[in-house]
Amino acid sequence: KKQHLVELRTMSMPPPVVRIALESVCVLLGESVTDWKSIRSAFMKDTFIPSIVNFESGEINEAVRMEMTEKYLSNPDYTYDKVNRASSACGPMVKWVIAQLEYAEMLNKVDPLRRELQSLEEAAEVKKVEAEKMTKLIATLETSIAKYKEEYAQLISQAEAIKSSLKTVQDKVDRSMSLLKSLSIEKERWEKTSDNFKTQMLTLIGDVFLSSAFLAYGGYFDQHRRTNLFTTWSMHLEGANIAYRPDLARTEFLSDPDERLGWQSKSLPTDDLCTENAIMLKRFNRFPLIIDPSGQATDFLMNEFKERKITKTSFLDDSFRKNLESALRFGNPLLVQDVEN
Repeated sequence: KKQHLVELRTMSMPPPVVRIALESVCVLLGESVTDWKSIRSAFMKDTFIPSIVNFESGEINEAVRMEMTEKYLSNPDYTYDKVNRASSACGPMVKWVIAQLEYAEMLNKVDPLRRELQSLEEAAEVKKVEAEKMTKLIATLETSIAKYKEEYAQLISQAEAIKSSLKTVQDKVDRSMSLLKSLSIEKERWEKTSDNFKTQMLTLIGDVFLSSAFLAYGGYFDQHRRTNLFTTWSMHLEGANIAYRPDLARTEFLSDPDERLGWQSKSLPTDDLCTENAIMLKRFNRFPLIIDPSGQATDFLMNEFKERKITKTSFLDDSFRKNLESALRFGNPLLVQDVEN
């Protein structure tokens, strides 16, 4: 700072280390100094601080660097700590001088590399000119290649068009063959369906009779007794010369697969007995009495009639009468439990 220089100017006989510090700065800046008076006049110039700020380290030649090293850097008193203790203004100047000399030495060491870099840059410029010539040659060749590519693309396009036409024709032939095959299979299926329909029409009366008898009388009995009844009814049909299907499956004849899957999704077990019971519950014309010790039928009914807002109650329920009246009024299902009581 300028006020620091003013403080140094007031010194008539500064400490030796302060004089050496300022003298080294003046010498590095190219000032010719011999005594304290010339040193003081040098650092009091208005250009002193700007010359330090704008100093170019590359301008330090080998002679100046050797002189500074021998005259100042070799002096044991020429250190930042010692000078800074004598003057806080001169300490940073010493650090600056040492840094500039070290940087100049570094530049001197890398100078061969800089010259080599310059040589390489010149060689690169020559290569650049050669590369431009090669680029022009490549551009000419690429133009020729592009022309040949365009001709080749046209030929390929024509070939692809021919292939596409062939594929279209082949696809039409394949679809025609597939259609003929499908029609043949459909014909066989219709013929088989027609034959099955004729067979069903021959046994329709007997099948309906057995199914109706089962719905009317089979619900009271267990699975074994139901099978025996079915066999007995079949024997009566044979005696009366009424045709029926010997392999008639009650569950499949009286319900469709979608119904059975829907019942199973509503907690109905998959065995034939439970499926038959579900069929009877769907087709009843009187209110059914259900014996359900396991509670499976109750769960199924609650799920089956959930959307119709089924109500579960019993004769012992205080609100039985209210539930019964509500069911009769709105047509909602009513499940009465514990009727034996």
